[in-house]
Order: sequence, then C-alpha cells, then structure tokens
Amino acid sequence: MHRNWLLTLSIAAVLAVGCDTAPTAPTAATAPSSTLSATAGAADRVGESCAVDIGATTRPLPALHFMEAMLGVASGQAGLNCGSIRSLDAKLEGIAKALDQNPQNFHGACGTSGAVLNELESMVRRGALENISFPAPAPGAPTTLLGLAEELNTAWCQAARGERTPPGLP
Repeated sequence: MHRNWLLTLSIAAVLAVGCDTAPTAPTAATAPSSTLSATAGAADRVGESCAVDIGATTRPLPALHFMEAMLGVASGQAGLNCGSIRSLDAKLEGIAKALDQNPQNFHGACGTSGAVLNELESMVRRGALENISFPAPAPGAPTTLLGLAEELNTAWCQAARGERTPPGLP
C-alpha cells in the first residue's frame, strides 16, 4: 500500500515556512514543545541539554521534526532519565545528518531509524515509555509513536533500496 502522508506533511511544512508560521503539532497533556526537558539528574554536567532536539536542518524534514516533537512529548510524560533521552536525541541527530546532505544518505537514515525503532519498542515493552497516540498529521498517517517510527524507518529503507522515491525528491 502506497502512503502519501509524508508528501502531504512535506507540502504543509513548505507552506508553513513560506508563510512564516510554525506548523502545529498535536495537543498533549504536557507542553507540545519538541525540546521538552526531562528532570536532569545530579550526574548531569552543567550546560548539557537533556532534551530531544535535532536543531535546524537545511532541508525541510517535516516528518523527522514531527517525530522529534512526539518523542519530546513521550519522554516528558514518561520522565525518562537524561541518558535515555540523549540516546534517542543522538540517533535522531544521526538521521538528520544523513538526510540533510546532498545526496541524501538513505542507507544511514535506514540503519539509524531502525535503531530508534528498536529502542522505542524496547522502552514501550518494559513500560519505560508510553506508546502515545496523536491525531494523524495527514490522511493515512500513523497515529502512535511506534507507528510513526516504523513508517519512517520503512520509507527510508525503501528509498535506500531504490524501491521508492521519498517525498520531495524528483
């Protein structure tokens, strides 16, 4: 089944940037910021961030930024420790670096997004993280954190194998 939700999300992000407005994220019980900070432990060094935040990208990567926002919400609700948050953040930054270059490195994004998916599945299975639900960001899009992680991993791995062209590419 071919899903066009990533294309729809890409178009929405481009329009939002063109209109100088930020795209909205689903509402949640906690603040919807993608840089939600968890409680920092005493072992944290001064100045280190304890948040899911991949920063700005040169290419529009709306699906990845949406994933970042949902991970921020989920990690804030779970009260994950900084080590777990930094692990997820580092993996998302790796995906961003792979996709924010020319040509895009879909093999790197595939491998790293598979690691994110595995880590999230493990956290949900042991009860460390809730598989949060949210309204579909576009028609046919996943509505859970694990569904989103799986969909993005599938899309980037299919692109790496040449099975489909990701949204926004000729």
